[in-house]
Amino acid sequence: MPTRRALVVGEGTSGLATTYRLLRSDWDVTVLTTGAPPRFDGVPAALTDFGLDAARCLGLLPALAERRQPRCARVQVDRTGVPLAVHPKPSPRHPVLGRDDVAAVLNDSIGNVARRRDTHVPVLVADDCGVTATFANGDEDWFDLVVAADGACSGIRNAVFPPPQDELPRWSTVSGRIELASSCAVSMDLTTRSLRLHPLRDNHSAVSFAWRHTQDTPWQRLFADLGWVVPELVSHVDGKPTWRIAQARTDRWVHRRIVLIGDAAWYLGPHAERCVSLALGGAELLGDALDIFPDADQALSWWERTLRPYVRRAQARNSAPEDREARWDSPSTRSVSWTR
Repeated sequence: MPTRRALVVGEGTSGLATTYRLLRSDWDVTVLTTGAPPRFDGVPAALTDFGLDAARCLGLLPALAERRQPRCARVQVDRTGVPLAVHPKPSPRHPVLGRDDVAAVLNDSIGNVARRRDTHVPVLVADDCGVTATFANGDEDWFDLVVAADGACSGIRNAVFPPPQDELPRWSTVSGRIELASSCAVSMDLTTRSLRLHPLRDNHSAVSFAWRHTQDTPWQRLFADLGWVVPELVSHVDGKPTWRIAQARTDRWVHRRIVLIGDAAWYLGPHAERCVSLALGGAELLGDALDIFPDADQALSWWERTLRPYVRRAQARNSAPEDREARWDSPSTRSVSWTR
C-alpha cells in the first residue's frame, strides 16, 4: 500500500495529537505552523472518559500521568471573593493536565517529524483524491489529507468552509504562571469577565483571565474593580492578550479531504475544561476511521458523525450555569486559604 501523506496545519494539542496518531498508522506527516508558535494558555483540567480512553489507546497515559497536576476542589466565588459553591475534586483515575503538559508529552512522542513554518496558510484545492497545497513561496505539494488544527481563528476554515450562521462574540484571554501557592482551584464567572486559578505541582499556580473582546481598554483595567485577591493576581501576570472568535457551531468539519479539528471546528470558549480531552479523543477517532474504512470519504463522514455528540455535550456543559453540578457553600468552604 502506498504511503499516505498528510499536512497538519497547527501545532497545538489537536495538531500534535493528530500528527502522533497518523504517524502510528505509518502516514507521512508534515506539520505546518503559520505565525508565532502557540502559547499553551489556560489552567489545568481533568481528562474526561473520552480523553482518558484516547490517551490509553495512544499509549500516552503513563507519560501523561507523570506530568499530572494536583487534584483539588474548585471553589466558585463572587466578585468580592465570597464562596458560592464547591465543585468536588476529580476522581484519581482522571489525571489533571494543562495543555502544555500534553503538548510536551506529544512532542516527545512525535520525535523528528517534518515541520514547516510559513507566513500564511496555503491555498488549498481539494478534489476526490486529495488536496493540492500552494504555499506562500509558490511551492506546491499534494497530500491525501489536510487537517486544519490552526485554532479558533482558523485561516483554513475561513477560506474553505462557509461561515456559521450564528457567530458568537469575541473573547480575549491572558494567562500566566505565578509564584502563588493555593490550596484549591478557584473560578469567578461574571457576565463579561471570568477568572480561573489552579495550583500547580511545583507550588506555583496557573491563572487565566478572559473577557469579552474590547479594542482600546487595557485588560488590567477591566478587572480593577473586583475584590478578593484579583488585583494581586493581575499584577503578577505580564502577558499579551490573545483574542479568539468563538466559532462554536460550525456546520461542517469536512470538505472532501480537508478536515477541521480542535478549536478550528468546535472552539468552546474561554476556560473550557474539555479541550484537551476532545483534542486527544478527536485525533484518536480520526486515525481509527482512516484505518477502518478503505474509502476516505466514508471514513471522514463516520468520524464527524461519531464525534459530534461528544462535542455537543461539551458545548452544553460549557454554556450551562456554573452551579448545575455544584455543592452550595458550606462552612468548610470558608477555610479556603492562599499562601504566598
